[in-house]
Amino acid sequence: MWVLPALALLAAWIWWGPGGGDRGRPNVLLVTIDTLRADAFADPEVHALHGLAARGTRFLRARTVAPLTLPAHVSLLTGVSPGHHGVRDNTAAPLPPRGARDTTLLAEELSDAGYVTAAFVAAGVLHARYALDAGFGIYRSPPDPAPGDPRFPALAGEEQVERLRQFLGNRPAARPWFAWVHLWEPHEPYESWEGDGRRSATDHSDPPGERYRGEVRRSDSLLERMLALVDPGSTVVVVTSDHGESLGEHGEATHGVLCHGATMDIPLVIAGPGVPAGKVERALCSLVDVPPTLRRLCGLAPRPGDGMDLFALPEGRILCGESLYGHRLYGWAQQSVATDGTVSLLDGGPRLEIFDLSADPGELFPLPEPLTHPSYEALDRALRAYRERAPGVQGGIESASPESPYGSIRMPEREFRKPAENRLLPDARERMPRTMPLLHAMAAAIAARDRAAVTRLLDPIERIAAEEPGNPAPALERGRALLLVLEDAQGASEALEEAVRRGYRSPDLDRLLEAARKLAGR
Repeated sequence: MWVLPALALLAAWIWWGPGGGDRGRPNVLLVTIDTLRADAFADPEVHALHGLAARGTRFLRARTVAPLTLPAHVSLLTGVSPGHHGVRDNTAAPLPPRGARDTTLLAEELSDAGYVTAAFVAAGVLHARYALDAGFGIYRSPPDPAPGDPRFPALAGEEQVERLRQFLGNRPAARPWFAWVHLWEPHEPYESWEGDGRRSATDHSDPPGERYRGEVRRSDSLLERMLALVDPGSTVVVVTSDHGESLGEHGEATHGVLCHGATMDIPLVIAGPGVPAGKVERALCSLVDVPPTLRRLCGLAPRPGDGMDLFALPEGRILCGESLYGHRLYGWAQQSVATDGTVSLLDGGPRLEIFDLSADPGELFPLPEPLTHPSYEALDRALRAYRERAPGVQGGIESASPESPYGSIRMPEREFRKPAENRLLPDARERMPRTMPLLHAMAAAIAARDRAAVTRLLDPIERIAAEEPGNPAPALERGRALLLVLEDAQGASEALEEAVRRGYRSPDLDRLLEAARKLAGR
């Protein structure tokens, strides 16, 4: 009766324990393809994704926690939601040191277990300044942007593949490894791509949606090259994304403000040792489920968190998500969403909508009387509990990083408005289609030093500023335009000071304001 259990324990000790070293632990390759929509699989030319799914498990109903790169990746690497880790958007302060938070990063746990660890991130929004490098022996990211440049430099995917190849060639052969590779290609601006013989090319004259799909195919070709570098028999491969892309759906050109499925639904595929092959999982799951799953597959101890093992998902689960980006940067209402996989409740402050996902997967037709829908009470209860969650760090994360190139709004990172307060703020979906194109057009005109376009846009930008007194962005763009293109230092300093009064602060704004005041003789 006791012989077989004892033999099993002995085998486990030999395989996982001190006597066996790390021979039983698989390698781990985590690939995050930024801005990859869940419907990427609909393209028959994403051969690498289809091939990986055929030898692993594809999760049809995977969700992100926020449509923003930094908070989504923090959740992916910790297994807890933004309400717990406290990183709410891309302007966040760095994560506290390990001893000052009650969560650990996956790289820290794997490093403790003897893994060689490396990360290759393609954009500055994941820069080591945010402390995501904790636990990584190697952490490579792009340089900071030049002063006055609102865009982060991004590394080409080909360079990311080469860095992975060099890491794998130089690593200690006796130890397991964990590598995280982040690709930026599908993120806007969508570049043209020459194709590769198996995947179609795009041209700069193609519409944005087609160029985006070309960038997805380019990312798939890069993934194919990465998969060729690893042994499928000893490597767990996870491919996912931080968020999707709206491509104009719901009036949102890209992502970040709204919490519809276009940006919250993501692909997720896992393959390798211990993973069922050829399986399609339809249970609702989240990025926070990846760490618990990898802990089990790698023989690590379980840890408390918001995630579950992806291969033991329950029925009836409700997942919540958020975006505070539009509120922090533009003063619009905060966005939150709860879904059980069949019905979604979106709380946008003045706009409260409920959608039947089986009949309306694109969330185009909100159901009438959301408060009387049978699913409303459970979804609303889950949202309220989510919004009341406090960060698991000593003292919380109170402010944005003064070093963030994105700039910051001086508001506590962990703050969620009360629903009654949020309802009084501007409706993001109503404001966004008018405000965002103007702001983007002005930014493009400033970058091109186009005096005629800048002059033409000043009055519409000023009207937006008058209509949205809580929005600092129009004053900021007006100040940049007056200083950098029209050479009106006095007007620029006044506009930039107005942006400060409305709550916007960043190192670039400080430099611009100092230059404007000096030129104006102030």
